[in-house]
Amino acid sequence: MGYGALVDSLSWWPILFGETSGLSSVINFIWIALQVGLGLGFVIFVHELGHFLAAKTFGVKCDKFYVGFDVPISIGPIHFPRTLGKFQWGETEYGIGIIPLGGYVKMLGQDDDPRKAEEESQRIKVGVGPDAKLDPRSYPAKAVWQRMIIISAGVVMNLIFAVILAGIAFGFGVPYTPTVVGNTQTGGPAWIAGLEPGDQIVRAGDMQQDSPNMRFDDFTGNVVIRGMETNGAPVLVTFLHEGQRREVNIPPTNKYSREKSFFLIGVKSAAIAQLTKSEAVNPTSILAKKKIDLQPNDKFIAVNGQPLPIDPRFGVVLSHELTRRLQAVWDQPVTVTVERKAGEQSNTLDVELPAVPIKTLGFGFQIGKVSAIRKGSLGEKAGIQIGDTIEQLNGQPIENSLTLPSRIAKQFGKPIELTVRRNAASPSSDESKAESLKISVQPEGTVTFDSISEVAGVISLPGLGVTVDVSPMVSHVDAAVGGAPLDVAVGDELVQVLWEPSEQAKKEILKVYSESAFKPREIDSLYTVASLFNEWQQLPDGLNIRCYFRRAGKSHEVVLPLKPATEWFWFQRGLAMQPLEHFHRTSNIQEAMVLGLAETQKRLLEVFKFLKILVTGKASRNGVGGPIAIFGAAGSEASQGVSRLLLFLTMLSANLAILNFLPIPALDGGHMLFLIAEAVRGKPVNEALQMQLTLAGVLCLLCLMAFVTVNDILRYF
Repeated sequence: MGYGALVDSLSWWPILFGETSGLSSVINFIWIALQVGLGLGFVIFVHELGHFLAAKTFGVKCDKFYVGFDVPISIGPIHFPRTLGKFQWGETEYGIGIIPLGGYVKMLGQDDDPRKAEEESQRIKVGVGPDAKLDPRSYPAKAVWQRMIIISAGVVMNLIFAVILAGIAFGFGVPYTPTVVGNTQTGGPAWIAGLEPGDQIVRAGDMQQDSPNMRFDDFTGNVVIRGMETNGAPVLVTFLHEGQRREVNIPPTNKYSREKSFFLIGVKSAAIAQLTKSEAVNPTSILAKKKIDLQPNDKFIAVNGQPLPIDPRFGVVLSHELTRRLQAVWDQPVTVTVERKAGEQSNTLDVELPAVPIKTLGFGFQIGKVSAIRKGSLGEKAGIQIGDTIEQLNGQPIENSLTLPSRIAKQFGKPIELTVRRNAASPSSDESKAESLKISVQPEGTVTFDSISEVAGVISLPGLGVTVDVSPMVSHVDAAVGGAPLDVAVGDELVQVLWEPSEQAKKEILKVYSESAFKPREIDSLYTVASLFNEWQQLPDGLNIRCYFRRAGKSHEVVLPLKPATEWFWFQRGLAMQPLEHFHRTSNIQEAMVLGLAETQKRLLEVFKFLKILVTGKASRNGVGGPIAIFGAAGSEASQGVSRLLLFLTMLSANLAILNFLPIPALDGGHMLFLIAEAVRGKPVNEALQMQLTLAGVLCLLCLMAFVTVNDILRYF
């Protein structure tokens, strides 16, 4: 019915992005846009087809059947066409409206435009005066139960085709990212709980059974919704660790969301030990600078002559297996064996990867307090506590907290002694209660490093399962950088940074970061010194960075070049890995339809959950998307294949079915509400009241459309 598909703008699904280049990108964009346009148009068409077929079944005359709205649009003297095309067949005009935000079936005696309600009411009267009757082919002349069927038919058709579309998708085979842990946010909930790379999550939240084919974005969406519902209450997560089933309650956090709007447990998806199809290495890395002989799609099969294990679940080597072996010799050159395809032939070759010097500005930072401890870790067993301050390592002071992970890594297999300050002074603590403790530990096995989060970053101590904050206070200054003393002093507080790249450096950086990275950024709880330090490692050598300090209550700034350190190496080599992808394909039609039904039920439940948190005010505006978001998300899914687009349309159909049936005048749900009232009262609701409520509903929907569209624009631009 009119305005029915307007509400599909409430879609909130996360948006992913693809990557293409050159002429092929233009062709690819046109092809994807065509798929998306046809797909979204089909969902609207199916909805309106339901109304149309039901109306025809009960003998209602249908004047128009439109996908899109054929409203007049003018800009000054320029008048745009109302339709992209139309034709008359029998008594109905079929067409595609110029405004692609919904569709409608115009039935005799029914019009969602309140301004035309009176005119339409007069048009269906046969005769004059009090004896006038309704045209028997008009919508109002039909029995209440018939009108109810007509009104609900659009929703029913959406649900039916949601199942069919999902079933077809699973019949083709759906590519998806499995819920295999690639890594965890250091110090985050999943890291604390003990999830490790390679673990596979099979159940979360209120799921009733394990799902070996769970999709990573579904898992993330589940956690986000539950986090908003419960304000971060623990989520029961079931995962497989080396074939063993484990359960753990993990409280999601919103600290990794810049707007504090999304709750996450801090898990990243897995990748495979194969370079991406577009780039082999980070364009600003030392590997790119030294032109190491690596090419896109190279597959890693061994490290220092030792073959990498193939994961039996997916038949490929997962990237964390490569990462572990590279990190074990992070400060040394390492030889990797790669398999490279040349047409139908495959060749193997050995490539030496150099150790990667850490990039620094020539000064270090004070160590902060212990912020997280991993369950069952060596640090927990040794008695380290949250809030402790590590002051010394083997009797030597921590001059620069950023060097501590490397210093501990060099001591693997040997006893080390940490001097810890407990109950250390703070603005609200009693200095007399502080105590100094000696804690002895001996990290064993091979060295592994935890990645630093881009948001709310902290550093972890290898082998100990302990994270520490990094203070913005300068604790150490090198003697000179580039032969000149630094205009930085111990005790300075770093408060803001600004990149000042050359034109060439900016081109390199834009391959990794967006334009927003060139704006001044303040050091705070989101953009921490640890996150800043991690960011430096992705930037080109020699980049000038303007640092703003607070010194003795006054502002002080200095521009320093980013330079590689000596005898201090980074634990990442700058390789660009392909994401892990798997296929879920059914063997017969019956199984496909069962999966299609389950997929539709899942999407319906998600809509209900989101509506609940929306009406209770727990949802952030960043969780709501409009037409731009829908088109972007659909385009992303279409770029991954037709079956992914079909699953997206299943989700959109579920959205449309539920949202369009909300009891809001001007929507199908509002019409149903009037019909229920008519059935109970034995007579129609007053026409004037219906018109007023419908007008109010239309205004609300237009305001909602304006809000979500502006929200989309702000989000992207």
